[in-house]
Amino acid sequence: MFPQKMILTFSIYSILIAFALIFSVLLTNKLVKIEVLDVRYPEIDGLRGYLAFFVFLHHSYIWRFFLQSGEWNEPISNLFNHFGQTTVAFFFVITAFLFTLKLINSKNKEINWSAYISARLYRLFPMYLFSVGIIFFIAGYLTNFKSKVPFSENIVTILSWIFFNVKKGLNINGLEDSFLLNAGITWTLPYEWVFYFLLPLIALFFKIKVNYKIILSFTVVAALIMIINGSSLRHFFPFLGGIIAALVIKKNIFGTVLKQKKYTFLAISLLVCSVYFFDSGRRPIPIIITSIVFIIIASGNSFFGILSSAFSRKFGQITYSIYLLHGILLFVIFYFVIGFEEAKKMTDNEFWSVIALSVFPLIFISQLTFKYIEHPLMELAKVKLKSSSVKS
Repeated sequence: MFPQKMILTFSIYSILIAFALIFSVLLTNKLVKIEVLDVRYPEIDGLRGYLAFFVFLHHSYIWRFFLQSGEWNEPISNLFNHFGQTTVAFFFVITAFLFTLKLINSKNKEINWSAYISARLYRLFPMYLFSVGIIFFIAGYLTNFKSKVPFSENIVTILSWIFFNVKKGLNINGLEDSFLLNAGITWTLPYEWVFYFLLPLIALFFKIKVNYKIILSFTVVAALIMIINGSSLRHFFPFLGGIIAALVIKKNIFGTVLKQKKYTFLAISLLVCSVYFFDSGRRPIPIIITSIVFIIIASGNSFFGILSSAFSRKFGQITYSIYLLHGILLFVIFYFVIGFEEAKKMTDNEFWSVIALSVFPLIFISQLTFKYIEHPLMELAKVKLKSSSVKS
């Protein structure tokens, strides 16, 4: 009965959490001002922030059961499972969509693959290394900054964490369940990197000329990432959905038809059906539904103006920071602020109240890291990319 009771409590507190989100974004935008960046698909930008927030709720639910049982398991609630799995599927679809479009738009140009990978490094590594630095500090503090395992083992673990290979059993300095420090959220990033390195191979399908050395070297790196991380092929299906979405949008198959409000209702209905009938967002039909809903959004459907609003787009810009930092914040709250024993005693009402109160620090810190870490490096990457284009 506990899960049903918890979901009922969440339903009641969802209004409070929604209010906390709106309040936090509006207040943070006053305290830490950022400009809305110009993008080709503002609706997608607006979508991202909500996706990252759903992942936060997904892990909040998992934390509740972890505090009770000591076991870290996927939610048994369809809704909260989709908050994690369908959201990740959306992220993979978005990645494939945007980079496939870049390929298609570069069909008659020579692609500088080194500059492309360099731009990805500037975009993903700085903020990730910042988050890992926090995790290493916490792990050091919890182990009294003394070596608990052989030096060689620590080096392997540290390098694994730095290069996104974070999973159960990969403990920092012997700290049990180190993945709890960020909820193991970065398991998705190796899949993103595999797709980036497979792009030269994908380019061949669009009859784009690519040097065979680039194809070979990039494909080998992709294969190594998959082997090292024990990648599952099923997680690549959403990328296929994104590629199809890019072809559909580029050929303008539906024109402006999908912008109509009736398709907003269709998209919402499809998502509701996916949650109601499927306990996982990783099954073929939910992935197909995710891809269809994404095509509707990418066609310019803003869900009654919500996704294209300045509010949503500013929220969407800090997605990566929210994604990387929310797990750390949850650990800090339950371990350092409340304490595991006290957190275990919390009622559902108390638990979701804590989650609602944690929304502001999450949004505020994420906006700070976007402004002072992510955005400057994004701009630097653009400058270097333009410079390399001029040279070539």
